[in-house]
Amino acid sequence: MDDKWLPLTANKWSLVVHEVSKTSALLWFGTLYHNLRMPRKVSIIVSSDVDNMTKTLTINKADWERPFKGITSQRFYKETEVVNLSPGHRYWVKVIEHFRNDVTEQDQDLVLARGSFWTLPTDVNSLEEGFTVSLGSCFYEEYDGGQVSTSYQALMSNDKVPARPHITFLTGDQVYLDIGLDSLSPRPKEVRDRVADDYAKQWQGLRNVLSHGGTWFIADDHEYWNNYPFVEGWSPFIQALRIPKIKKAWKSTARDGLVHVQRVQPVRTFDIGKDVSFCVADLRSYREEQRILPPSDIKKICSWIKQLRSPGVLVLSQPVIEPKGAESDRNFVSYTKDYSKVVRAIQDAPHDILVLSGDIHYGRICNVKFKGRKNRLYEVVSSPMSNLSGISSIAVAKAEEKDRLEYFPSIDIDGVAKVKVDYGNPWSISTEYKVFDFRYLFERTKEHFMTLRFNQSDLGELKVEIRAWLCRENNSTNGLPLEEWEKPIQLSLK
Repeated sequence: MDDKWLPLTANKWSLVVHEVSKTSALLWFGTLYHNLRMPRKVSIIVSSDVDNMTKTLTINKADWERPFKGITSQRFYKETEVVNLSPGHRYWVKVIEHFRNDVTEQDQDLVLARGSFWTLPTDVNSLEEGFTVSLGSCFYEEYDGGQVSTSYQALMSNDKVPARPHITFLTGDQVYLDIGLDSLSPRPKEVRDRVADDYAKQWQGLRNVLSHGGTWFIADDHEYWNNYPFVEGWSPFIQALRIPKIKKAWKSTARDGLVHVQRVQPVRTFDIGKDVSFCVADLRSYREEQRILPPSDIKKICSWIKQLRSPGVLVLSQPVIEPKGAESDRNFVSYTKDYSKVVRAIQDAPHDILVLSGDIHYGRICNVKFKGRKNRLYEVVSSPMSNLSGISSIAVAKAEEKDRLEYFPSIDIDGVAKVKVDYGNPWSISTEYKVFDFRYLFERTKEHFMTLRFNQSDLGELKVEIRAWLCRENNSTNGLPLEEWEKPIQLSLK
């Protein structure tokens, strides 16, 4: 095996490749565990096989920062940006600690982490197999056993796979901070430590996903608690939130994780040449009682849609083609004012819109054609990467025809006629249930993530090839995760 892919056993260091551009990449390195030493000097070495370029970024002891401001001991990180890169190139990352061995009295180097990333290409066809994004959400680490990381790295390390991801969108519930009896602690310090420990476990479980970026994170409710920002219902795991000092510690530490670890932002956009434009919007972190995002950010989304010069990909924390959520589980549709503005903009868009999302604990694909319009709305949902287990597995779900939304939108919106929702065949992810598997009490959607490969056709259409990869089933011949569908699903965006 190429040493670029050699595993670093039981490694508690985290290398995360955040957003990349055509010429730069943002790298996050550190540890979310409480029991690792703070290195005096670390080198992050970025290299390319194509042009023999090598760049070295240095982190000194004084540079480390705390990810959780209420926790002042251990757990540290540093963000560094590598610049002046070439578009559409693959780069390799190695993180090395330099230290003095007190026994031998010699200077030594120790590899702490490895990773890789692609810079964004100038156009989708400038890459050999097209431009590929991966999509995932909802990761509960308890019984994953490294299977998400293993299946993801199998794709990344195989040069013959036509759907090797170049970037990743993780669309929420990368951590579950409101699961487990430890959430009932009445002590603010224990609450802060629990949130940090949950991040440490989840980030170790997602290690091979996060270290092979770039990765755009957005949040959903379990990055805080169920139905955030509201504290409603009688789930035993959130009752401590009714104590003001506990809610303050919980919310502030959860917020630190999103700002300093996941780097969420309200709205971000980028283009791949003139072929496709992306807009990534966090529909959870900035919620108020009546607004899902500040008005200025809803305006940004609508302006991005209105000004499209190519098909657009809108990446959201929650789907658009959904019924209105209950008061105990508010979704995008529940925020009718903001939802209506975005749906009207999508209907009137100059090009097709493809929504990518997660949240609902099953995967599905559907589309609608607006009345009197040529443009379509497509939606791809990938959820979960790893299901909730134990008593919390009451929240698992499966896609069923009887529950499919028949007409869109599900609420009345002025100027938007209701139209039939089209579901292809296949349209969803299969399920699993084993009577004596006591980890999961109900039939559940198989753990998976998806890839979407973009190519520009000779006729000017943007072709999208969608594959779903089953994290817990693999091909014994080549080690790749099994594909859910016999053939990939094909879309044509205009």
